[in-house]
Amino acid sequence: MFYRSLIVVLCALFLGIGIEFSRAQDRAADYAVAVKTDCAKELKTRCKGVREGGGRMLACLYSHDDKVSAKCAATISMSAVRLGEALGALANVRRVCDGDARRLCSGVMPGDGNLIDCLAQARKGVSQACNATLDAAFLRP
Repeated sequence: MFYRSLIVVLCALFLGIGIEFSRAQDRAADYAVAVKTDCAKELKTRCKGVREGGGRMLACLYSHDDKVSAKCAATISMSAVRLGEALGALANVRRVCDGDARRLCSGVMPGDGNLIDCLAQARKGVSQACNATLDAAFLRP
């Protein structure tokens, strides 16, 4: 049951946000690679034929959580901790970055990530709190 919860949360991440265990290279894609690497056996044997993308591979792992190796389970568990931080930061982006967005991106049409792109390009002019929140929420390349 514990692993099912973790995999469901990771599915949500891969559906909409995107995921290394090191804060020095903290990117969503690194977490996805770690899961693919550490869960390769499970993905190959239990999820053969499942098309990648849209969280389908993680959903497959979820459906076989009682047969996940210790290494795979550990990787998913470690990823879930960081995912929780990212989701918490994502919930705060608007509140924390609103002033910076109004000050630096007033001519930018909201939607489709336009304000996030503007704030990313204006990183040096963005407040420390907003920059930290964007980074924590995986909203920076």
